[in-house]
Amino acid sequence: MAQKDIRQIDPFKNIVYGNLNLEQKYEFKGNMEFPFNIEAIGITYPDKDYFIARERADYYVIEFVAEGKGQLSINGKEYALEQGDVYLLPPERSHRYCADSEQPYRKFWCNFYSNTFAKIQTDYRLDGIYVFHAPECEEDFLKLVELAALGNRINDDEWTKIASILMNILNKLALKSYRSERNSTIASRAKVLLDNSIFDNITVDELTKQLFVSKTILTREFKKIYGMSPYHYYLNKKLSQAKLMLHNSNLSVKEISDTLCFADEHYFSGLFKRKVGVSPSDFRKQLNV
Repeated sequence: MAQKDIRQIDPFKNIVYGNLNLEQKYEFKGNMEFPFNIEAIGITYPDKDYFIARERADYYVIEFVAEGKGQLSINGKEYALEQGDVYLLPPERSHRYCADSEQPYRKFWCNFYSNTFAKIQTDYRLDGIYVFHAPECEEDFLKLVELAALGNRINDDEWTKIASILMNILNKLALKSYRSERNSTIASRAKVLLDNSIFDNITVDELTKQLFVSKTILTREFKKIYGMSPYHYYLNKKLSQAKLMLHNSNLSVKEISDTLCFADEHYFSGLFKRKVGVSPSDFRKQLNV
């Protein structure tokens, strides 16, 4: 099916979309007595021609990718979407999201108005964060769709449940963001400790004790940011310092080994040759040629 641009009627007539034939949508007039005024809840089934583009969003859009892939563009930023991703799009933003042409996504979604949500989003420091990998939110979106299927039979209890579900999703996203920020902080703190221990001897186990984190988490987050394990980063820093000392000092190889707290001269020389390609003595000779 060829992709078509069709203008849909919405509050400000600023939406363009592709094929929506495989979309199940429940529309509501909302309830202003509750913190979330629901515009619509729905399911989008896999369709390579599906896309939504808004010049200026009028309400919040929150969606969960249940399977497949997609793409999101918002305020000039591009995101690849995959199974387990949640994307949260605030009002007054231009955005476009679409299904991947080869693996179109299936997703659950909710459009709503809310001043309360905006304040809580700011308090949670989620402003400017649009995509979260949060597969744990799938059950919440399924509950939203189940309640939406009640249609006109939704009463105050159901509206309360919908508000509670949306808040639960936001809490999970905030926790996800906090953990990510915390783990980045852990990696940067570990780097500082390693950088300050070039002339000492600190182990990864000692790092984990000082940072109150497991070895697995420390190694994973350090690799994510610096591209290598804390252990290899530390060795590389020591070897870089050794090169400087071989070039700028008259210290012997043994004295450099002792200064950098290697086990002994032989271990240092062997490690240096494996990593640099020549022995410390030959490295110094090459500098003096």
